[in-house]
Amino acid sequence: MTEVTVETGRLSGRHDGKVFAYKGIPYAAPPVRELRWRPPAPAARWDDTRPAHEYGPAPIQSQPPTTSVMWHANFADSRALVMSEDCLYLNVWTPEPSTGAGLAVLVFLHGGGNRFGHGGLEVHDGAAVAARGVVVVTLNMRLGALGFLAHPELAAEDEHGASGNYGLLDVLAALEWVQRNVDRFGGDPARVTFAGNSAGAAIVTHLMAAGASRGLFQAAIGQSSSGIHRAEGRMPSQPEAQERGIAALGPLGGVPLDRLRHLPPVTFLVDAPLGVVVDGRLLRQDSEDVFELGHQLPVPLLLGTVTDEGSPYATAAAADDLRRKVAAHGDVLAASYPVDDASVRASARAFVGETRFVHPVWRWARTHAATSGAPVWLYRFDHRPPLPSAPELAPPPDGGESYGAFHTSELPYTADNLGFRPWDWRPADHELARIMGDTWAQFVAAHDPNGPGLPDWPRFRDGADASVLVFGDPVRVGGVHRLGALETLRSLPRPL
Repeated sequence: MTEVTVETGRLSGRHDGKVFAYKGIPYAAPPVRELRWRPPAPAARWDDTRPAHEYGPAPIQSQPPTTSVMWHANFADSRALVMSEDCLYLNVWTPEPSTGAGLAVLVFLHGGGNRFGHGGLEVHDGAAVAARGVVVVTLNMRLGALGFLAHPELAAEDEHGASGNYGLLDVLAALEWVQRNVDRFGGDPARVTFAGNSAGAAIVTHLMAAGASRGLFQAAIGQSSSGIHRAEGRMPSQPEAQERGIAALGPLGGVPLDRLRHLPPVTFLVDAPLGVVVDGRLLRQDSEDVFELGHQLPVPLLLGTVTDEGSPYATAAAADDLRRKVAAHGDVLAASYPVDDASVRASARAFVGETRFVHPVWRWARTHAATSGAPVWLYRFDHRPPLPSAPELAPPPDGGESYGAFHTSELPYTADNLGFRPWDWRPADHELARIMGDTWAQFVAAHDPNGPGLPDWPRFRDGADASVLVFGDPVRVGGVHRLGALETLRSLPRPL
């Protein structure tokens, strides 16, 4: 039986012999025209059985360069990308779509800098994790200016004086949908783990800091980013965010809101750093302050990064920027990031990766462990995937021999989903994917990654002897990688 009834109607899914899949389920109304730049509204009901066999459209977005390693690893799907402003859909994989099964639930949010990505990317297919006895949910949210624009006119029409964070509100609505409906797919709404990668991990942080999230998830996973202790400093206030929003619109900055809501959505594909802000509605203060005060959700937390986070971003410009920062901060920075000609490229790779990703995640682990009373586990992915040698794949921008364990390279392993890429996967890759898939499923089920047949993973405890599980060759317990450099970054003012 592949039919399931949710609050808005009946769905028919598909069964592949192992798990049931239901794709393209609307969790909110299409955020178009008068609903553009508003909190998500309830989805409409339907009368007939709705086929849930195909993913819904992806959010309006630009795409990374097709020569980039990020494109080849994540975005180069076998299916053509279909985009629409009508994008608020989610997907469910379950081993048993029956009420009362009481299965643990994993809700996973994609990355992409709040500008790229969607829940239907092949790398996020949830079938292999679901086959381990877990209900898996992936979702879309509004991206870019359509998801994160702050503007004075938007604040003026909002009862809280808030604007921005519409994508964040979409994710909250999806989590609320899960609470109301996941039991129909065999899931237990009291056993939800909320996970994200990169920008998705940062949103996990922010929703842990939002009072409206209480009761929506009972554990969390953050892979390769954080919403607190960011290199760029504090979250923008409403006045700052509104100034940025007007600037991002460029020549449209003075156009009345009623006209902006009826322009084609591709009009708003702007290259601007729009993201999560203090909005006065969902986030009333900087999420960093919430964590420092211990007011975040006190849930078990699994966090980690990869060894070569910075390899896709270590350009010549990044090396020049590092030289300027070393000139400004002197020996305290140069000791961890030497900038002589022989060292500067490797230093730039480390600096970009550590300031953008590793240091914020380490600080997130430290802060949550110190103020919440909840357990934290920290990992480092140290395995080099077999990237193909292809003329359309640009070499590492720092001239390095390889990208190494680059940003997002762990995703096919945590989802045990190597088959979506026809790369030259080795037995060691498949074994590591099995271990990581089992470990992630164990954390979702028990809110502890330790279990029979799995690596012993000590809890993270701050200090020089802090333990980290290294997913490499072999899987092993180690210390915090380049701890001295992270301590240096912690001692410096932000933004650097």
